[in-house]
Amino acid sequence: MTATRSSAAVDLAIAVSVTLICGFSIPAITPALKRLGGMREVFALAMFQFTAEGLAVLLLMAVRRERLSNYGFSSRGVLKSVAIAVLFAIIYDAALSSQMGQPVWVPLRRHLALRLSLASEFPLNLVGIATTVMVWGFFEALYGVFFANRLNHIVGHEGHGWLTPGAWGFGLFNGLIHAALGQGVSGFLGSFASGYAIAVIPAVAGNSWGSVLFQTLTNAVGRM
Repeated sequence: MTATRSSAAVDLAIAVSVTLICGFSIPAITPALKRLGGMREVFALAMFQFTAEGLAVLLLMAVRRERLSNYGFSSRGVLKSVAIAVLFAIIYDAALSSQMGQPVWVPLRRHLALRLSLASEFPLNLVGIATTVMVWGFFEALYGVFFANRLNHIVGHEGHGWLTPGAWGFGLFNGLIHAALGQGVSGFLGSFASGYAIAVIPAVAGNSWGSVLFQTLTNAVGRM
């Protein structure tokens, strides 16, 4: 089922509302999450993040009878998509390294869920790492691709090219969310760039696996 402008607006409103509700509930639930500790905290964080940016998207896709392939998750154009993602990741990491005054290149190294996973025993540490990559890599990228898709439908844009409204719109949304959560101007700029990259890769390459790769390579990147 192809989304109409009205249904696309409803879908986007639902997805954004869930994200905002979850985002602004973080201060209230953070103490409870911290008390869990270890792998229990990793899985609780992952469940919370999945609820914020994954659950509503999957349910809306099911309602619209859509598949991941409708969003560019296929083999077609994957090499171009991955190549763009790697180039964007290099540029992003270089810019962040310059800003931080030290080289940062290890994906998710600053992420709490990954740090907790690395501190756990085998094989739970591997489960934690895989969970972190799936939730903060795949589902965050899917959210951006979905957001851009729905925004393009709303404005009647075909969704191709570097200047697609969906890519710019998700970049702006991503930047504003992180700024509102206390990351300031630098957080806005970095998150805007990240959001734009996630959403524009499928618009240029016709494939979204590069979005997942870029998100995974650049999310909370840090030193070894």
